Amino acid sequence: MSNEDLSAFRKVFAHDLMQVYVRLILLFAVVWFSIQTFAPFLPLMLWSLILAVSLNPLNVWLSVRLGIGEGKSALVFVLLGLIIIGVPTVLLGVSTADHLREWIAIFSDHKVVVPEANPEVANWPVVGPALYELWERAHEDLVSAAKIVQPQLFTGGKMLLGAVANTLLALVVFFAALLIAGFMMAHAKKGADQSRRMLSTFTDPTRGEEIQELVVATVRSVSNGVVGVAFLQALALGIGFLVLGVPAAGVLALLVLLLGVLQLPSSLVVLPALAWIWLASGMPTVMAVLGSVYLVAGSLADGFLKPYLLGRGVDTPMPIVLIGALGGMAAEGLIGLFVGAVTLSVGYKLLMSWVDHSVAEQKFMDDAPSSPGG
Repeated sequence: MSNEDLSAFRKVFAHDLMQVYVRLILLFAVVWFSIQTFAPFLPLMLWSLILAVSLNPLNVWLSVRLGIGEGKSALVFVLLGLIIIGVPTVLLGVSTADHLREWIAIFSDHKVVVPEANPEVANWPVVGPALYELWERAHEDLVSAAKIVQPQLFTGGKMLLGAVANTLLALVVFFAALLIAGFMMAHAKKGADQSRRMLSTFTDPTRGEEIQELVVATVRSVSNGVVGVAFLQALALGIGFLVLGVPAAGVLALLVLLLGVLQLPSSLVVLPALAWIWLASGMPTVMAVLGSVYLVAGSLADGFLKPYLLGRGVDTPMPIVLIGALGGMAAEGLIGLFVGAVTLSVGYKLLMSWVDHSVAEQKFMDDAPSSPGG
């Protein structure tokens, strides 16, 4: 090759390499800007996708029962969900606001009367004298007692307002996610085809379909194993609270449901109920024993149901799904239950597929006949 040909080749190569660099920079810029633009909506879209995947079997069942298309049944499904969840939420919020307004009026008019302090409190170790003094001052003048604990009241008030704000934001996100999930369920078949095509571009058609089925099955498994178990446990314990006459049985059942979704032990509610049964209910001993056994069994039921339902219908060992769900929640909160389980399940599936392919390839090479010259 002459020097002129080599120089021309270098110019063409440099030009083509510059074209590649420019295109890569533009591609990365577009991807980065797209990610930054979509990032604020990522939690909402993830919740919408999780709700759509989890609730779509119910939407298909409703479509068959009503004899209408899946799009119309999705609209009916969303409206029913908004009514069933939204109406009690609004009523609870209005009731809470009314009670708060009444308490503010009572405190403003100085109608709150604190009973006289019990002298035995002063004999309690460590905190007894200070608590007795605060109680006695509150009995004499509630305003002066409130000034003593004013910093703690401000801190507690800020925490309470923060919790209320987070709860309201979570409700808004949930209702918005439910609306978007209804749109996704109305186009479930088209969305499944699009996701299958997208996954097939990264792997192959067969493995892409397997990964899609694994993701769907894992999300539904976690929904049944977490939300389903929490609902069943809240229902069982709520019935027990009602039969035993535990005060505020409905509120306690709702707390059990929330604790179950948040992966916290229901014993936080059951233990105070047991204390009330034995210390303040006055019910016969036999009934107290039977009720206690029922409540304890109900509080421990999730330990048996959750591992079974988490691994049901998924072509992945149950410990993988369970570890992914719990680890994902520890890292990313409630949404990590689903993201962690799906990620670990897909990773396990890809790892075992690679291992099986490598073993099969090695076995084929070992079984192949040696060459004539070997």
